[in-house]
Amino acid sequence: MPVFIVTLSERQLLSDRVNFQVEAETAEAAGQLVLDATADEANESGLRPVHLPDGQKTVLEPDDVDGNEVSVSVRPVDQPDAVATQIGACWHLDLSAPEARRLLPVLTGAIVDEDDPVTRALCARLARQVANLAQ
Repeated sequence: MPVFIVTLSERQLLSDRVNFQVEAETAEAAGQLVLDATADEANESGLRPVHLPDGQKTVLEPDDVDGNEVSVSVRPVDQPDAVATQIGACWHLDLSAPEARRLLPVLTGAIVDEDDPVTRALCARLARQVANLAQ
């Protein structure tokens, strides 16, 4: 069975991130396994526990993050730069082409924190996704 690196994160730009190695039939199954193993709410200590069936576990420090702000990015373990799939509200846009065309100039004109390469990369990726939807 293939092995995937699943990155679980909260929020889109500044996030609490953890990585897991997950064995699954598909990238989608690996991502869903991690999402299903993530608690919907923070516990009494303010942490969101993650317990995978194979024993891997960690916690996220969500502050005031809602459940729909958790997402996963899944990559084959032998191709760590190739994203196979992404699951979660932070990553998926469901815009019509006219909506995307209206949003694209806003993204293009947005001021991005130049000192944060993660923020810059995610904004660039979001702009590319919106540009594709705008066509």
